[in-house]
Amino acid sequence: MIITINNLPRGSRPTVGVALSGGGLRGTSHIGVLKALHDHNIPIDYISGTSAGAIVASMYACGYSPQQMQSIIQSINVPDLVDLKITTSDLFKHGFKWLVHGKFRFWSVLPTGLLKGEKIEKFFTNLWQQKTVRDTKIPLAVTAVDIHSADTVFFTSPLPPNRAILNARYYHNALLCEAVRASISIPGVFYPKKYRGMTLVDGAVKNNLPTDILNHMGADKIIGVDLGYNGQTNHEINSVGEILMQCIEIMGREVTLIKSEQYADVIIRPQTYDLNHKDFKQSQEFIKRGYLATLEKIKEIKGMLSG
Repeated sequence: MIITINNLPRGSRPTVGVALSGGGLRGTSHIGVLKALHDHNIPIDYISGTSAGAIVASMYACGYSPQQMQSIIQSINVPDLVDLKITTSDLFKHGFKWLVHGKFRFWSVLPTGLLKGEKIEKFFTNLWQQKTVRDTKIPLAVTAVDIHSADTVFFTSPLPPNRAILNARYYHNALLCEAVRASISIPGVFYPKKYRGMTLVDGAVKNNLPTDILNHMGADKIIGVDLGYNGQTNHEINSVGEILMQCIEIMGREVTLIKSEQYADVIIRPQTYDLNHKDFKQSQEFIKRGYLATLEKIKEIKGMLSG
C-alpha cells in the first residue's frame, strides 16, 4: 500500500519522526496523539521516547495500534505492578542504624529506590517477549542516563554512519523490556536498572523530549510531543517525593527548552495539568486531551510535509 499525504506518495515526501516525552500518567496522552496522526494519515517513519513516552513509542514501533494501547490501559490493575523496595519496618531499621552510627547520614542508609521495578519489567516482557530494539517494525530510540558517567544512553535501531551525539552511548541489541525499564527509572522512585556495568535512570534527567536522536536517525521532519512541566504554579507539593518529582520536572523543562526544541518542526503540548495525575482512572481523559491537542496542529503538520 502506498501511503499518501497531501497527494504526495511515500517516496516523494519527507520522512517523519515523532518524539514522545516523559510525563508519568500524562504519558497516556501520547496514545491520543498517535490516534489523531493515524486518523489523518500522517505517516510515522521513526519514533523515540523517554520514560512514559518510551512505553508508548515501543508499543507503537512493535505494531500495537492506538486502539489496542487504549484497551491495554483499561485492563491494567496498577497494584499488580507495584513492588515496594522498602517497608515501614525497613524505615525503622535504617533510622535506628542512623541513630546508633552517627557518622552515617540518614539518606545514606536508605535504598536507591522505593520500587524494585521487577513487576513492571515482567509486564513489559509480556508485551514484547524477547524482542530487541532491532526487531521493531519502524526504527525506535529509547533514552536513559548512566548515573555514574552522566552519559545519555540510547537504545536504538542502528544509526546511519557518522551520526552520533556527544556524551552518548548506543546499544542496538538490548531487549525492549530492559530498555524501557531503564528509561522509566525515575530517581528515588524506581530502583535503577543495571545494564552492562551501568546504573541507568530515567532519560528525562538529560533528555525528556528526544528529538535529537530522530534527527541523527535520519528523520527529515520531527514532531515533538511535550508533556513536561510548562511553568504553571503547583501548590500540591506536600512531601519529599513530590518535591523530588517537581525538581525533575523543572530540570526537564529547562533541558527541553534549550536543547530538544531546536530539532522539532512542530511541538504538540496537550493541556493536562487540570487533571489528577495520580488517578489512573483518568487515563481516558488524558488520551482525549492528546487527541484534541493534535487536531489543533494537523493543518500545520500537513503544511510542513507538503512544503
